[in-house]
Amino acid sequence: MRLEVTSMRWAGVLFLGLLIAAPASAQRASGELTRAIEQLQSADEAEVRAAIETLGVLGNARAASPIAERIRRGLPPELLEAAIDALTVLGRPESGPVLFELTTHRRPAIRLRAVQAIAATRPRGADRALAQALADSDSSVRAAAATALGEIGATGALDALFHALDRRVPEAAVAIGRLARPNEVERFLGYLGQLPFTLVMPALTEMLQRNALAERSRLAIVHRLTELATPEVRAFLEQLVPSLPDSAVRRAAEDAIPRIGQ
Repeated sequence: MRLEVTSMRWAGVLFLGLLIAAPASAQRASGELTRAIEQLQSADEAEVRAAIETLGVLGNARAASPIAERIRRGLPPELLEAAIDALTVLGRPESGPVLFELTTHRRPAIRLRAVQAIAATRPRGADRALAQALADSDSSVRAAAATALGEIGATGALDALFHALDRRVPEAAVAIGRLARPNEVERFLGYLGQLPFTLVMPALTEMLQRNALAERSRLAIVHRLTELATPEVRAFLEQLVPSLPDSAVRRAAEDAIPRIGQ
């Protein structure tokens, strides 16, 4: 009994300590946030870097706007990259406007980071900004934009993705595979035989493994592949079939394999 009373007393002390410590901890974090925001205005690069890193680590939503303002005032390349990374970590949609501006920056590395940050923060208008980035002069930016559109589910950008596929952006095919609805599947099938099979194969994998895509559309893909009947198609189906659940689509793919010559 005495042991139980002692344990309860220590539990009460611990709980009281936590109640006292929580406001103190919050106050310290608030003070760090205020100091870091003030430090952003420094002319010393080391201090600005330290401020950016602190704001990223603190993860407070209030940090996004001050970092965006500091970016607009101008930062050297290394600090600009750090600032974008901090906005990415914060993941706040209000970072969108400044990130959209950075997708037209003169340096490809900055444009790439901006595209990746947009994908992470998903601000309003992200689909439009990423669709525009599909036409970037740098291949890594185009690839990141296509990947991001697929990740955020930007079905409104499908037409832009098809145009990117026309320009041989491989990642556009993957995004189309993730996003395509029945009409887009039919449109995509028109590319079979026109583009290298290695370019369209990732999209076909995405489509055939998407249970949410209408079964008739997936069966149409298998039928078109059977018509194409190349050794590449046979190897593709052989590799894909084990990953498909038991369904009419899987059975159609299994039936197609022996009908395609090696």
